[in-house]
Amino acid sequence: MPYSSVSDVPSSIPEGKRSQFRQVFNSVFAETKDEGKAMAAAYSAIKKAAYANDIFTTEGEARARSMDMGLDGAIHVSTYDGQAVYMPAESHEEYLAYYTPENEGMASEEAEDEPTVDRMEALRVVISEILKSDFAKAEYQGQQVTLNKPRRTPKGDNKKFEVFVQDGGKVKRVTFGDPNMEIRRDDPKARANFRARHSCDSKKDKTSAGYWSCRMWEADTTVSETTKADEAMKIIKIDEDQRIIYGWASVTTYNGELVVDLQGDVIKTDTLHKSINEFMKGVRVGKLNHSGEQVGQIVHSFPMSKEICAALGIQSDKEGWITGYHVTDDALWDKVKSGDYAEFSIGGRAQKQEF
Repeated sequence: MPYSSVSDVPSSIPEGKRSQFRQVFNSVFAETKDEGKAMAAAYSAIKKAAYANDIFTTEGEARARSMDMGLDGAIHVSTYDGQAVYMPAESHEEYLAYYTPENEGMASEEAEDEPTVDRMEALRVVISEILKSDFAKAEYQGQQVTLNKPRRTPKGDNKKFEVFVQDGGKVKRVTFGDPNMEIRRDDPKARANFRARHSCDSKKDKTSAGYWSCRMWEADTTVSETTKADEAMKIIKIDEDQRIIYGWASVTTYNGELVVDLQGDVIKTDTLHKSINEFMKGVRVGKLNHSGEQVGQIVHSFPMSKEICAALGIQSDKEGWITGYHVTDDALWDKVKSGDYAEFSIGGRAQKQEF
């Protein structure tokens, strides 16, 4: 039966998601009169953002997420429209099982008041929806763009973010966010005030700035996840004669803001630079996904900080570490040229501190 109020929603649903859960359940139930389908749709709606953060176009990112989930770096491959995408866990079934109630920390007695629903089937629907939407490409003013992926605007723009969306038969660029304001989504009071002030629960139009502003103020995700950039650690130049690839090995700040990595960590620029100084003094070894035999070595290293850039007259909206990597392994070199391996990733050990 429909939920008459938010307080009737199962207690296992996070507080910030209960209103959305109720709206979706009641809407689908009104159309289908099928409690199972309504429950599956409601779970799909509140979990879609979380699952979207588990789909990657590179193995390295997927392995990092797998480690973060406690899955020992295991990954599997799915495909969408001929494009390989990588996800945590050894198989899709194992990945879906990770998000069953017992693995989400839901107490079994809390779930007893929920109607029976095929949760695994609901999750399959979610993944299918994500693959269709998050990897959709389109053309905007002669440029190929990824739809529904917010990203930061160029420095000097009067808005903080931009996103490309399908608006009928055309692609629309939506800009939003004050570049001079901080998104304090981790402050529950600030988040609740913003969402209430802007009526975020009623924002459903993806072609509006309000919808995407509210997305930035959702609980359970971060700005870095929402704006998960494709270009941050991409290989940006290949010297085929010398088999050297150039790019950002690590980005610590972007437009003056600390970058949060896939494990939810940040590293300060000076801390990174001290570490790479020691690395460059004698190690310089490169491995595939941080394990196995050596497949190359760092031959060029350039630390990027505001101070260094200013002294050398370099303009950059990023701080971090730029490298030139000599690929010695033939098989890896073939994959680099084909685009199978298109990004850098660094590994190391550190002592974490709350920040």
